[in-house]
Amino acid sequence: MKKVWTWGAALIAAVVLVACGGGGDSNGFGAVAVSVSTKKIAISSESLTQSSANESARDECDASDCTVILQFEECGAASQGVTASGAWVIAAAAGNTAFDAQTAANASCSAKGGTGCAAIPNLEAQCN
Repeated sequence: MKKVWTWGAALIAAVVLVACGGGGDSNGFGAVAVSVSTKKIAISSESLTQSSANESARDECDASDCTVILQFEECGAASQGVTASGAWVIAAAAGNTAFDAQTAANASCSAKGGTGCAAIPNLEAQCN
């Protein structure tokens, strides 16, 4: 009887894992939110809906002017730099991997006139 329970439990676990989006390609959603006034940036990932990902990013950003600047399904990253005049530049981009997303975010920051564009300390690219 124990063997039947083990197989039954394994089957139930596999069904639940697949139903919840685990065990394969991710079906989660993510977002990047930015506050210009406080220069806070937040990334959320692994949300069940895009709306909840956006809300999580704004909540983590924790400022009244937090705005979602990127929505993603695979991976997302943010980059920051400064212009020649000293203005803050922020960019975000998506990619198939964390590396691809960060590379694209750095390139987008540079394209906006930023110099020294790089990943933001303690804010790694995130994947769903």
